[in-house]
Amino acid sequence: MIKKPIENLSVTDAVTEKLESMIVEGTFKPGDTLPPERQLARDFAVSRASLRQALSVLEYRGLILSKQGGGNYVCDVVKKSFSDPLLDLIKRHHELKFQVIELRQTLECSAAFYAAKRATNEDRVIIRQRLNDLKATVPMKNPVEEARADLELHLAIADAAHNVPLSLMLRNIYSLLLSEIEENLSLVHQVNINSEKLHGQHHEMVELVMEGDSEGARRVVREHLELIRDTFIKNALVSEPSNDETRAILNQL
Repeated sequence: MIKKPIENLSVTDAVTEKLESMIVEGTFKPGDTLPPERQLARDFAVSRASLRQALSVLEYRGLILSKQGGGNYVCDVVKKSFSDPLLDLIKRHHELKFQVIELRQTLECSAAFYAAKRATNEDRVIIRQRLNDLKATVPMKNPVEEARADLELHLAIADAAHNVPLSLMLRNIYSLLLSEIEENLSLVHQVNINSEKLHGQHHEMVELVMEGDSEGARRVVREHLELIRDTFIKNALVSEPSNDETRAILNQL
């Protein structure tokens, strides 16, 4: 953290804004414990009283939770943004699943493009760690754990794009994305198709981001999501061959 005094038109507002930005940008992630108050006050070159006022504002906004004797925690405010009824609706209608993939293509291809251009050394370390976390889940054949690690890798790449609205949009549909990834991995494990190719694409997209190849990173993310779409299509056509409406929709994709 850069130790730089905060200009003081309103010290409390300045500290609040700085901490809020660090939460939004992912410096402090959901579930993280903030550094001790003494350290934060020293880093920001402000009094403990001003810092505590800022923390109170953030708690009022629902961004942190203060526990007596246990520090201050960043709240997980985005993972439940999509309601269960909407998730159930999407699970029942194949065309909506493919629209989710289209949404991912729109957001994640851009995220990979800008991540390759803007990733810092710290971003690269985090992305590598998320890839290693994902690799560690693969032998378990557990779609739930693998889906979570998969999504965290994609979110780490999005964070590295340093486009706050883009990162927030993806995090605000966390539950929706997690459900889609988990379903896809369940299919992959059931029929044992595309598994090696999917994991190879994860490795390739990370390497391209590391190398700063923005067009290459965007291309691989697009191909990755197209492979996911094709897996869903094949499964839907096999599992519901008599549903003419479903077949018509899927054959247009």
